[in-house]
Amino acid sequence: MAAFKFRMEFLIKARRRKEEEAMARLAQRLASIRDLEEEIAAQNQKKERLKAELAELIRSGEVTIPLLTLYKDYDHKMALDLARLAEFLRLSQREEAKERAALTRASVDRKVMEKLKENKRVEFLDEQMHLEQNNLEEMAALAKARRDREEGRRSAGN
Repeated sequence: MAAFKFRMEFLIKARRRKEEEAMARLAQRLASIRDLEEEIAAQNQKKERLKAELAELIRSGEVTIPLLTLYKDYDHKMALDLARLAEFLRLSQREEAKERAALTRASVDRKVMEKLKENKRVEFLDEQMHLEQNNLEEMAALAKARRDREEGRRSAGN
């Protein structure tokens, strides 16, 4: 029996490689998003800590106008940094959605090719079984014809 060979195996490999690349890009994007979220959380904690320090200084009466100005300027800078990080996070989440869709498309493309390969393999095996069945039937017919000839010779010889 002949072995099954799929002529478009290179295409499956190319689509699998494309899917793996999409997975890697998505993983990098998710890591980037996680880092941004951690940085935003750290900035928010830092901002809360500074507010608490300022409140303590106000309660103790150790606050001065220049110190308040510094806190205000630093708070403004932190607010701008948080806004920038939030924008990066929003853009990264948008890109994540695109990369997730690309991964889905790549997976579907690969699965379509693998399904085609499986269908072709089943078709090939069915054809091979049909050929084998025909060969067996032909061999059975030849064997029956030979037995009939031999019986005919024996009957003629008696």
